[in-house]
Amino acid sequence: MEIITSRQNPAVVAAAKLADKKYREQTGTFAFEGEKLLAEAMSAGVRLVRVFATEAAYQKYEILFRRIPAGVTSLVSETVYEKLSFEKSPQGIFCVAEIPAPREEGDGSFVLLLDGVADPGNFGAVLRSADAFGVDMVYAGGAGADLYHPKVIRACMGSLFRVSVRTQPDMVDKIRRLREDGFRIYAAALDARAIDIRQADFSGKIGFVIGNEGHGISAPVLAACDGCIVIPMREGPQSLNAAVASGVVLWEAARRRGISAPTV
Repeated sequence: MEIITSRQNPAVVAAAKLADKKYREQTGTFAFEGEKLLAEAMSAGVRLVRVFATEAAYQKYEILFRRIPAGVTSLVSETVYEKLSFEKSPQGIFCVAEIPAPREEGDGSFVLLLDGVADPGNFGAVLRSADAFGVDMVYAGGAGADLYHPKVIRACMGSLFRVSVRTQPDMVDKIRRLREDGFRIYAAALDARAIDIRQADFSGKIGFVIGNEGHGISAPVLAACDGCIVIPMREGPQSLNAAVASGVVLWEAARRRGISAPTV
């Protein structure tokens, strides 16, 4: 197994550049850290290009590392790992993987549309909720966070490897096509036509739009929806952030659609 002690090693320099979106797009690769995400990626069939590990991490998770194809893993010194890591409390495992091809749009009946959700932490948390509550497809549009930002991957805790996500440059057209296919699309927005989420019909093909943290859902996207829903709250708070709002909306929809509780 290769042992890297120089911070100027070409593979290390290249891996460290994956914090940059343009470099990820140029190389078709992304990076993530930690034992849990490594295990999740391997289970999902994500192709690993390179794995860097400190000696302590390798010894601790040796059984997991044995599952990685030969020639992929390199041991690195602590100083080299400091150059790679995005984390404040790193686990000593830094992975480079191929960005998977976008999944085909399936025949699901439960979709989520993100209109400009920009904060990476919120974006990742939304994907985690979509995974937990059985969303069939997530469409990310507007000036949203890029899917493979390190903070998105960390916040979604591996959900990106399981949830079907597609970028959507024209959200209005996507909503139109979904409605033509029999979907009812609700915007989570405080609008004159909004109804209490508890009164909305969530049967059949259903979709929800969550908007930007600061500006909400854009006017053209709002107009393209069948209607609007609001989450009842006490007086005082004006709104919930995108991650919390999506979690509440998706849980209510999943509850009414008969999602099963996980077995212990």
